Amino acid sequence: MSGWTIVGLFLAIIGSIVLYLYLQNTLLQRTQVEIKLPFTGKKLSGAKIVHLSDLHFPRQGVSIKRLIEKVAKENPDMIALTGDLIDVRGDFPEKELESFCKALVEIAPTYAVTGNHDLMSGHLQKWETVLTSAGVRVLIDEADWLPIGDDGIVVMGLSEKEDFENTPKPILREVTIEESLRTKPRILLAHHPELFEEYLMDLTRVPALTLSGHAHGGQVRLPFLGGLFAPDQGKLPAFTSGIHYDPNMPAYRMMVSRGIGNSTFPFRVNNRPEMVVIILH
Repeated sequence: MSGWTIVGLFLAIIGSIVLYLYLQNTLLQRTQVEIKLPFTGKKLSGAKIVHLSDLHFPRQGVSIKRLIEKVAKENPDMIALTGDLIDVRGDFPEKELESFCKALVEIAPTYAVTGNHDLMSGHLQKWETVLTSAGVRVLIDEADWLPIGDDGIVVMGLSEKEDFENTPKPILREVTIEESLRTKPRILLAHHPELFEEYLMDLTRVPALTLSGHAHGGQVRLPFLGGLFAPDQGKLPAFTSGIHYDPNMPAYRMMVSRGIGNSTFPFRVNNRPEMVVIILH
């Protein structure tokens, strides 16, 4: 084998790796799951939620125009944003964030909670102002009633805390819910999946479904092992993607989005950006 052939093979291999990593970080994956909410009957059957997480503007990788088109195509009843819309590094992407949020609100009622990057960015007040002005319902330890068809659902939001470990327990005790809504089915938007067991501790607020992100799918995913590392979970984390449940309360589920953008770790492997589509039944 000549030297030029070896060089050509080497360049082909490098090019293939670069192309693979590019597609892994820019090609959006649609993940559809069907989830039965306990005690809801059939009135919410067929309701659709689009769940987006961890965009890390302006490091989202995927085409925002294409993302909006894909969300619109779903014709959802609700859009959930579960934290880290922006990245702690860089300037505040006000125009991009405003445009994105306005586009989502035109599609469906849109709810958002804060993540650790939103909190630590130094732009939290501006973040909330931009989202609220765009029509997004920002949930800061509160709940809202979302009508869906002849029924509806309570959407709760847990805000990011500087220190969850020392936050009074149960962790949802500060989430305000009107008395009239306490018997209704509840969905919780909360950035941290590793706190799932704590979300189930307050029976007066326990969510039928929790939507989370934060783990970025474990960044690098391997067959049979799943994600390799996630913030606040460490190596071989338990909660990085898909549906989870507590064996003691199996009817109550958590859906973890792999997210869309990147942050400190700059790329994904076998872990494409994800748009989750949830069908209730």
